[in-house]
Parts: sequence; structure tokens; C-alpha cells
Amino acid sequence: MVAKPITVVTEYLPPFQIKKEDGSLSGYSTAVVNRLFELTDLRSTVHVLPWARAFLMAKKEPNVLIYSMIRTKERESQFQWVGNLQTQHFHLWGLKKNFSQPLTSLEEAKAYRISTSKGYSADYFLKVNGFTNVSLTSRDTQNVGMLFKERVDIISGPALLLKYMVADLGYDATQLQRLHEVKELNKDMSIAFSKDTDPKLVRRFKVAFNYLEKTGELAKIKRQWGITKY
Repeated sequence: MVAKPITVVTEYLPPFQIKKEDGSLSGYSTAVVNRLFELTDLRSTVHVLPWARAFLMAKKEPNVLIYSMIRTKERESQFQWVGNLQTQHFHLWGLKKNFSQPLTSLEEAKAYRISTSKGYSADYFLKVNGFTNVSLTSRDTQNVGMLFKERVDIISGPALLLKYMVADLGYDATQLQRLHEVKELNKDMSIAFSKDTDPKLVRRFKVAFNYLEKTGELAKIKRQWGITKY
């Protein structure tokens, strides 16, 4: 009997998940996930969704694999974790013409208009830390557009992700000013399964991921996609 394909949910997030010209999905994280399915000899059905929908689907339904997801304290018990794809260092960003120098503190950022994506770890962080002038979007690319159109003053994210998004949208990354590192959001970007997934299935993927790490294949895939520390 052929095993039922595993439902995989993700979003477009270059260089981790990239939409190719033919409509297929590529990118560093996708390459890793595809390799895991090869090693486990299992099939997948992939759904590219807005992050809030993908997250909700993985949170409520069994046998769902989700990537690339920031691993936070709040999410730790909500999912079964497979492995760390990349550690992300989060910063607040503005335009150089509006900020001649970095902010002196996170508190100072509360005076400005901020945009972040709904359901992201930054969304939760801003809420619990008393930020009220926050616009929520469904995709990170919308945040970049709002910043360069000066509809907001600040966005958040890792340098690597912003580099790709800004270029893809036709903006100039040299106009960005790094304002403040949000160390509380420096987290591992990971692969995870929904909580109600069969633990035996999760273990198969963990074993496969450990194999990629120990053999150096994961590091090789990182180099192929230009994934470096930021």
C-alpha cells in the first residue's frame, strides 16, 4: 500500500523559499526539505500560503510539515521540531534619509510607525512589549513596499531576507539603515511537524536531518544557496 503524501505548508520567502519562473518552488530550505523526503522515501503535497494560514493549518491539523518557521518559546510545545535550518538575527530597519544613525533603544522605536507580518514572531513580540502603532500585513514583501513608499517608518527582519526582498521588488538596499538589533527575536529558523503527527514519522525526518548535518551535506546546500551568517 502506497503511503499517503504528507501535507507540506510554507510561504514564499527568498532565499529560503523561492518561486521560479515556471511556478515551481525552489530555495535553500526547499532543497533541504526535498532532500529529507528523498532520504525518508516519502511523498509530499506542497501548499504555498500566506504565513498566517500556513501556521494555522500546521497548528490544527495532523501530519503537516511546516517550514521555514522561527522557533520561539511560545511555539516550542505546539509543534514537533525536526531541525534548525539557519539562525536569524533580527533588526529594526528604516530608510537612511529618515534615520541618520541607529536608535539608542527599543523603547525609542515606539514613537514610529511600524509594519510587520501577521502571525510572525515579530507580531507577537511587538504586542507584548507595548507597541501600538503597528500595521499588520500578510507578507514580508508588503512591509518592504510600505517602508520604501514611506507609509511606515520601520520594519523588522534579518539582513539576508531583506537583501533578497528589496532587490526582488526593485528597490535599493543601500538606502536601508540598520536601527536596532532585537536580540529577543534572534531565533532558529526550523522545520517542524504539527503536534498531532505520528512521533515515529517525525523521528524518521529527524534521523534524516541529522544525517545531512553529520555528512556535511547541509553545509554544502547552504553554500550552494549563499546562506551565510547575518
